[in-house]
Amino acid sequence: MTEVDRVLQGLARLPVAEPSAALSESLRAAAHARLVPAKVHPAWSVAIAASVVAYLGWAILYTSQLY
Repeated sequence: MTEVDRVLQGLARLPVAEPSAALSESLRAAAHARLVPAKVHPAWSVAIAASVVAYLGWAILYTSQLY
């Protein structure tokens, strides 16, 4: 990018302003809420584990019939 961009020049001329403490705290809380994993119902965990076991059982059965 060798050309001078007018938008970037305009942004560079803007004064630097610190966010207020309330805005900073609300952004921090929102970011933390996105990082914390959502609670998963135990039934989903059981269903996923059962499907993995069923798939692995099927794979073993299928491969054992090849020989």
